[in-house]
Amino acid sequence: MQDLLDAVPEDRTVVCVPTHECLILHDDEEEIGRIPLDGVIDVSLLDESSVHRRPTLSRFLFLGPLAFFFPKKTVHEAYRLCIQWKAPGGGYRLTRIRVPRRLLAEQMLRTVKRSLNPESRREMARKIARDRVRAALPPQGRPPAPAVASPFIACGNCTVEFRKTDLPPGGRCPVCGRRFPGA
Repeated sequence: MQDLLDAVPEDRTVVCVPTHECLILHDDEEEIGRIPLDGVIDVSLLDESSVHRRPTLSRFLFLGPLAFFFPKKTVHEAYRLCIQWKAPGGGYRLTRIRVPRRLLAEQMLRTVKRSLNPESRREMARKIARDRVRAALPPQGRPPAPAVASPFIACGNCTVEFRKTDLPPGGRCPVCGRRFPGA
């Protein structure tokens, strides 16, 4: 599986999608492989970022020999999500997933660690079972999807929208001065 991960071009990102049974490794076009959650031993993040320093010609012309003391820095951000797991047929495997940005790498690490928790796995299995039952029902027999309340409220007079958390004091619109509905 590591050979398939290494063969993915640099411009495509491999994502690790957890289910209640396994971690699915997928790029934009195809599934690369699956890692069973029962076999996962350790998950970690490896920082492979590097900083290159070099004096440039413009700095050398401007600073002279001091350009060697103030080189231009180029930072290359690179991370790998390392998953050590035991294969169902026996033997231990180490899978390294290339991740281009720190925030994405940390989010992927948190997601994988959360999916290893037995309670979250049970919750995912319940959701999957509920969705399968709902999908099996005919469209007219399905219960409506739960409505999500909007975080915005609009003034009925001037149609200016505000976040409910950022309502002006007094519950009045600062543009036209009328009271918001429900405020």
